[in-house]
Amino acid sequence: MTDDLAGRMPANPRYGDGYFVRSTVFRRRAPDRVEAVLEDPFHALALSIHHDDRALTAVESRWERHPLSSCAGAERALSGLAGLPLIADLRTRWLQTEPALQCTHMFDTLRLAAAHIAQGRDDRRYDVILPDADADTQPVRLLQDGAPVLIIEIDAEFRITAPSTYAGSPLLAGFARWATERLSAEEFERMFLIQRGAFVGRGQRMDITQYYGRAGALSGPPPAACFGSQPERYAASIRLANARPGLRREDAAHFPFA
Repeated sequence: MTDDLAGRMPANPRYGDGYFVRSTVFRRRAPDRVEAVLEDPFHALALSIHHDDRALTAVESRWERHPLSSCAGAERALSGLAGLPLIADLRTRWLQTEPALQCTHMFDTLRLAAAHIAQGRDDRRYDVILPDADADTQPVRLLQDGAPVLIIEIDAEFRITAPSTYAGSPLLAGFARWATERLSAEEFERMFLIQRGAFVGRGQRMDITQYYGRAGALSGPPPAACFGSQPERYAASIRLANARPGLRREDAAHFPFA
């Protein structure tokens, strides 16, 4: 969703004492296969990633929930990324592919999984948590295996206000350049998780249920920004009634799918 869209959409009447939670889980299923699962109130997906310690050899994916009818089929597009090299540093871009032709959420999860595999990590879970906040600033927490590893505050313009180390830095427009130039590989990965979670978490403020069954472009991303908004499928896209906004407890981080 664009900032302009967010300003025009009706407010969520239940917003105020709930939480937005985005969970990402990586599990080793075999020496050459890792499962990656992502779930938040608007998305739920799973990837099965095969590798040979140097590159992705096969990528399988499936949706459990997706917001627009035009998201369907993104699985086939992602499978075409087999052969891409593993990346130990998330700041390294895959120049061999065009991200806008992929589902953003599947593509980001695949990048994170490639770094996870390349670094030989054990199973890991991340949770990004945004409590509802009507104040000038909003806290955003990143948990790794249940323990807080990064807590920031952002203002209404998505600029970081705390901690002082990052104060004044952008979490929306200009994020990629700032984060790539100023952050270490570990800091970048953690901030990337927060940035993606906070971006999607804006949807908690909007009454998305009023758009169920209506054209996807009324409440979705800008045209041609991702797989689901490419021209050949966006015109017929419909907003699906499968979101779970307004989580009421912090322990809602434990989604049944994730």
